[in-house]
Amino acid sequence: MHLKLAAVMLTLSCFPSIAQPSSPHLTAQGSVAVVRGVAHVQKGAQGTRINITAPGITRLIVGFIPFGNEPTFRNISEIEGRTVAITGTVVIDGHYTIVLSDPDQLAIVG
Repeated sequence: MHLKLAAVMLTLSCFPSIAQPSSPHLTAQGSVAVVRGVAHVQKGAQGTRINITAPGITRLIVGFIPFGNEPTFRNISEIEGRTVAITGTVVIDGHYTIVLSDPDQLAIVG
């Protein structure tokens, strides 16, 4: 009996645990999400970061446009302080990041 219980416990402990995201807008890493909020643009050497803030979001959410892809996003200069929606695959590295490679992933809302 103890051997069966040990086998069951070992099997159950092998299932991966999934952490709940701290924002209702996002799901687990690798999933596709749409995030809405106010955009704050920061241009850097590696690319352009679009920090998203919104009520109810407790962790930093960043839309990242890699260096060299900025010309495909014509409306970058217009989004500062405006409400935007970004769509893409979620990567978690201390904060939520969505890499933007297509202009259709970024839209001004309203």
